[in-house]
Amino acid sequence: MSQPSASVKRLVDERDGRCCSVCGRYLPGSPGGRHHRQLRSQQPDPTLLHRPSNLIDICGTGTTGCHGWVHAHPAEAYRLGLLVRMGRDPSETPMLRYARSDRPQWVMLNDNGDITVTDPPEAA
Repeated sequence: MSQPSASVKRLVDERDGRCCSVCGRYLPGSPGGRHHRQLRSQQPDPTLLHRPSNLIDICGTGTTGCHGWVHAHPAEAYRLGLLVRMGRDPSETPMLRYARSDRPQWVMLNDNGDITVTDPPEAA
């Protein structure tokens, strides 16, 4: 199974301040890692899978913490942009995040490590 490059990991960690994008918890020394917004099963191309716009820092594992919550509540996670559907571009999908903020903000993540605050998506 392929992994993001060291430079992409650094970029994501710097962008997210090593805080969980879901709850805002500071991660160093805590269980946590990086979450693929578009799941591995939905994006087989590692060059697209491991883009910074597709990765967020998140607490827990795939079954614990916020990471576990995302996988246990996919409908809500898709609504919040924490998961991105197959065929959609994570860099064009808004996400609600807490990292580096005292309140959640809707943001767009790009592949240069930049964040743009945006309006919430319109309800479908």
